[in-house]
Amino acid sequence: MRDEDKSKEELIQELIEARTQVLELRILENEHKKAQTVLQNAKNELELHAREIALLSEMSELLQTCLTLNEAYTVVDHTVQQLFDQESGALCVLDQDKNLVDTVVAWGEGNTGERVFAPGDCWALRRGQLFSVGDATTGIICKHVGPPAAMSYICVPMIAQGETLGILHIRSNPWGDSEILDQPIRTAESKWQLALTVSENIGLALANLKLRESLRSQAIRDPLTGLFNRRYMEESLERELRRSARKGVPLGIIMMDIDHFKHFNDSFGHAAGDYLLRELGVFLRTLVRGEDIASRYGGEEFIIVFPETSLEETVQRAEHICQDVKNLKLGEQFPKTEGVTLSLGVAVFPQHGSNYEQLLKNVDTALYQAKRDGRDRVAVAQGGM
Repeated sequence: MRDEDKSKEELIQELIEARTQVLELRILENEHKKAQTVLQNAKNELELHAREIALLSEMSELLQTCLTLNEAYTVVDHTVQQLFDQESGALCVLDQDKNLVDTVVAWGEGNTGERVFAPGDCWALRRGQLFSVGDATTGIICKHVGPPAAMSYICVPMIAQGETLGILHIRSNPWGDSEILDQPIRTAESKWQLALTVSENIGLALANLKLRESLRSQAIRDPLTGLFNRRYMEESLERELRRSARKGVPLGIIMMDIDHFKHFNDSFGHAAGDYLLRELGVFLRTLVRGEDIASRYGGEEFIIVFPETSLEETVQRAEHICQDVKNLKLGEQFPKTEGVTLSLGVAVFPQHGSNYEQLLKNVDTALYQAKRDGRDRVAVAQGGM
């Protein structure tokens, strides 16, 4: 009996040991699975980080080669949609006068708030630092965000070269990040850090572009009237003449001169003369199309180039300018003036010249013909209408 009892005890012990081994194997298997999960998560994070670095690098390189702000906005739009594909957001920039903030890029499914708003409507712009909201239904929110919703958001001010340019706004989508399957989920801290890095890159690029555009504008614009300067007009006219010759289309040109400008200067002073030139510049900018080239040729002389415009159309434009300029209001500081009048000459390629020199010579002759005929009128170069 004792041998039998011992055999049973041994069997029980063996059974216990076998069950213990099974439990240990299960524990090891669970730990292995957990380790695999940790490794996979770490791998996903590294892949996500590498992807973010690659996208940021590509964005920076593309932004450096952009020639205009609109090109830069296109690059930003393309990149942020990939960097923040689990969120909605917007890039909002301050206007030139710093009075309004305009949304130039928006992405994602959620509502990113007001398209145009005052700088004071954003806490990030007020404070000059990142502003985050964990729950918009309970926290203090920016006015530009709109009605409270079940989401979190951050606003990152874009500051470059000591100038505030706008904000990068990013918000969680209404369904929440956890419902987006098979994608690594960023922590709030990593999301903030990425937003800061993106904002710094965009801000620096926009600041450089604005500086470039400012320098270019100074090089091609007349500082007093805001119109193109003589050098830019001459280069553009030669280019447009070649284009007109290739396409077989006409090109119109108007040269104009302010009547009795010397008398106006002598009567009211050079400051008043500058004021008149500025107002005339504003007046001409409102009349030209996007493709037209309005310039200050020198002194009180102005030239407008009209690509793909016939002689008849150019004369009509000149007649409208001649009549409409009389309605130019100079203000109460010039009570004795009887209104501004212009003398205008008109010429058209190829009828009045097959090259730059001939065309300018003939339109100049037409202008002085208008002056000899009594001023306040339009004259067409010889061989025209």
